[in-house]
Amino acid sequence: MVVSAGSAHEASYRRLVLFVTTLGAFMTPLDGSIVSVALPTIAAALQMGYAQVVWVPIAYLLCLGTLLLTFGRLSDVRGRKLFFATGFSIFTVASALCGLAQSGEQLIVFRGAQGVGAAMVGATSAAIVTDTFPPKERGKALGVNTMAVYTGLSVGPTLGGLLVQALGWRSIFYVNIPIGIAVVSLAAMRLRDPAVDRPQNRGFDLPGAASFSGGLSLVLLALTLGGGIRWTDPLILAALPGGLALLALFLLVERREGKEALLDLGLFRGNRLFAAANLAALLNYTSISGVTFFISFYLQRVMGYTPAQAGLMLISMPVPMALLAPVSGWLSDRFGSRAFASVGMALISAALFLLSQLGLDSPLLHVVAGLFTLGVGMGLFSSPNTSSVMGSVEKPRLGVASGTLATMRFMGQSLGLAIMGAVAATVVPPEVLAAIFGGGGKPVAAEAFIQGLSRAFLVGAAISLAGTLTSMVRGRERKQA
Repeated sequence: MVVSAGSAHEASYRRLVLFVTTLGAFMTPLDGSIVSVALPTIAAALQMGYAQVVWVPIAYLLCLGTLLLTFGRLSDVRGRKLFFATGFSIFTVASALCGLAQSGEQLIVFRGAQGVGAAMVGATSAAIVTDTFPPKERGKALGVNTMAVYTGLSVGPTLGGLLVQALGWRSIFYVNIPIGIAVVSLAAMRLRDPAVDRPQNRGFDLPGAASFSGGLSLVLLALTLGGGIRWTDPLILAALPGGLALLALFLLVERREGKEALLDLGLFRGNRLFAAANLAALLNYTSISGVTFFISFYLQRVMGYTPAQAGLMLISMPVPMALLAPVSGWLSDRFGSRAFASVGMALISAALFLLSQLGLDSPLLHVVAGLFTLGVGMGLFSSPNTSSVMGSVEKPRLGVASGTLATMRFMGQSLGLAIMGAVAATVVPPEVLAAIFGGGGKPVAAEAFIQGLSRAFLVGAAISLAGTLTSMVRGRERKQA
């Protein structure tokens, strides 16, 4: 009876952990997808320029991408519950501040604060789930979390479009507040840190953190500003090579630090599965991150749809993600991740090529078919790839693995949005950029925007094709007790 009671108690706790982390997994993408569909309205209301509009999502993704490794490392030492609950508190307060923003600059700063809180959550969520569930149930549990992510993505465009039209754009940030309060309360009262050996007295890799965040920030700054001004501008000529140099310095610093590094390069050198799956994730999110951003402006500013109508069309991508994520995670527990992740990446490449063929007179079915195919590919890729990464390291390194994978995701998203924007800007005149992405009306030279969109999606298709090849060369999963 004692064993049965203990087993029942642990099963109940696992359900609680899954519920809390799933609520958290729902909230962050909900915010992102709501903002995407509302960006045209926000840009007009705050009179934002092209570079400012692009930095509304990038500021959030940049803070996520540069701080995940830091918080993943610290959570291994200090405890994951603390960072999970604190992160959601910051995210919730920053959401309220975003709703109160009076200028584009304020909104960008507050979006960055949201990213800081989300980085704490992203660095710990997968580790908490992996720590709590046995290997035979891990893929299914992570699949449920992933399904929540895509459910948030699914609800976001429709909810965002309706809120923008009914209550104004500020309301899209206020919906985060009740969810955030619920998650923080449950996490603070009910979650517990597992009894595992944590390394003590480990120094913090400040040179690595500074060079990584500084390098990525300069690269993103150069890519986004290069589309709004000229690539020959002295600021761009200094920022891009400077950022790349800092990123190269980051790798040298991490190699010198060894196991004390912010990013343990030994995990990449000695673990083929870990290295290939993380690189595939980076290429995956780089290829798709600009899709919702560009399609939202395409539908509203070029095709003339309302925010609510655009939101309804955009859900054709996350719905298949939400439906397939738990199924693919469950199947990967039994058959491995390579086939599912690789086929998913190939479908993403095909979907991006299809979207690159959009024109001024394209039927709605063309948009929906491209987004739906992309969603199927993501549903096949994400859960198996996450499970393979988290299952390839030992328990004390789960926080580092979780932070590394999440860093690949958000670094890929921020780089992808900047790269696709820079590619589109090579053929779109500055006045058209200002008309579409700023507060102007429907541009007279929309054909130029279509050409830029097509070129950006073709580059995304090539990147995802490279991710397909990377996914195929991953090693086999090892069985763990």
